[in-house]
Amino acid sequence: MTAPTAVVVGVGAERGLGAALCRRFAAENYHLLVAGRTHEKIERVVQTICQTGGSAESLIVDTTREDDVVRLFDRAMAPGDGREPSSLVVFNAGNNRRIDFRELTAAQFEDFWRVGCFGGFLVGREAARRLVPLGRGTVIFTGASASLRGKPGFAHFAAAKAGLRMIAQSMAREYGLWASMSHTWWWMAPSMAIASAIECRP
Repeated sequence: MTAPTAVVVGVGAERGLGAALCRRFAAENYHLLVAGRTHEKIERVVQTICQTGGSAESLIVDTTREDDVVRLFDRAMAPGDGREPSSLVVFNAGNNRRIDFRELTAAQFEDFWRVGCFGGFLVGREAARRLVPLGRGTVIFTGASASLRGKPGFAHFAAAKAGLRMIAQSMAREYGLWASMSHTWWWMAPSMAIASAIECRP
């Protein structure tokens, strides 16, 4: 019997949403590809999963780099003996902090957009390239209420999340009819509420 494989991109601190999703999927007997930018953080998540009887491996991935994303999916679709190619992908990468609009630099705005939106495009596109021909799979983009309404000091974050929402909706409409019930694209928000729900779900 083979084990299903899940990819969670944008995993950071153990108290974060990415780590919570990893633990939840591991509890459902998925082999986890735990992808993030900081080796120490994703290794701690992997160790926690393995210590509780789960299966996981870490991969250093910068979602703003196309070659990193392609390499991640190469591994996801060939995860090793006894494991199925991934049919579940989560994009959770993002960063956030309050910055006065007058002080916001072009470089800062672009960095937030590249991580929160451009990274979602690269992951979503690669997921579609790999999963659509198979006729199965689930892709989840974690979101925030900022994608619907901006707040003072968070224009950069809201712009990135709004762009990511449009990517998710466009993908859903492009492939939803073709896929019927065998292929789904989810948008989840707000992130903090979902983290609690994942941890508390029986």
